Amino acid sequence: MRITPWLAALAAGVLLTGCSADPDTPAGSGAADAPAAQSSAARSYVPDDIRRAGTLLIGSDLSYAPMEFMDGGEQAGFDVDLARAITARLGLKLEMRQTGWGDLLDKVESGELDAAMASITDTAERQGRVDFVDYLNVGSVVVAGVKTESEGITALCGRRVAVPAETIYVGLAEAQDKRCPAGKKLTVVTVGALSDSKQAVLDGKAEVYLDDFPPAAVSVQENPSLRISGAQIEAAPYGIAIGKDQGTLKKAIQLALYELFEDGTYDELLEKWKISEGSLKTGAINGGA
Repeated sequence: MRITPWLAALAAGVLLTGCSADPDTPAGSGAADAPAAQSSAARSYVPDDIRRAGTLLIGSDLSYAPMEFMDGGEQAGFDVDLARAITARLGLKLEMRQTGWGDLLDKVESGELDAAMASITDTAERQGRVDFVDYLNVGSVVVAGVKTESEGITALCGRRVAVPAETIYVGLAEAQDKRCPAGKKLTVVTVGALSDSKQAVLDGKAEVYLDDFPPAAVSVQENPSLRISGAQIEAAPYGIAIGKDQGTLKKAIQLALYELFEDGTYDELLEKWKISEGSLKTGAINGGA
């Protein structure tokens, strides 16, 4: 995000998810195949230096399925597919470079990367460093292993809730517990890590847990006994981070996104990765709060 609540709270206050191994090294095959020729109004906004290079260099922390990850040595995920579609619209090749999470915005600011696309939440604070083109709306969700009387955050009431210590989910659970009616208070089952939350429900030690929407979508696909309960909680936009000195690149990417909204490619990718609930078709620049 990445919103990783837990790393955000424990580390640099960055509300994102993910950590990376081997930063700053190319991942996968590096550049994608040359895109097929196609007409795109967005191409006229590609800065001259990038047009001459013929490649858009995008940094990503490829460790956060289903958004961006390595699968059998190949780059995969919604962000990877969307980045390929955007660069094709721009008449460029894509090089998606594995970069440590903590270095992404620094390298965009310095110009070492043309952009970063790694489930980065667009926030007002980050907008002081880079510009964002928003493309997905992501928050937390309740994942249930049992049938619940209500949906969403209210489904926690009267249930055993798996919560990793020192994460934003502790606060969400405590706040909801105060709203639960008498006799329907929730019981917190403290676990060590977010992945332990899912396992606690699968093992019957808890009945529900909280997670970020994209990994929750993966979990329910892999485990038929689980389901997402209700809508996302406190959703915020993910944005493609672009350096403020990159001229018209953000306009080029924004227009390419609009074309992908229009021709159905964006919806197809959402469906492919089972995250259609996160659809965000504003293409807003710096739309986060």
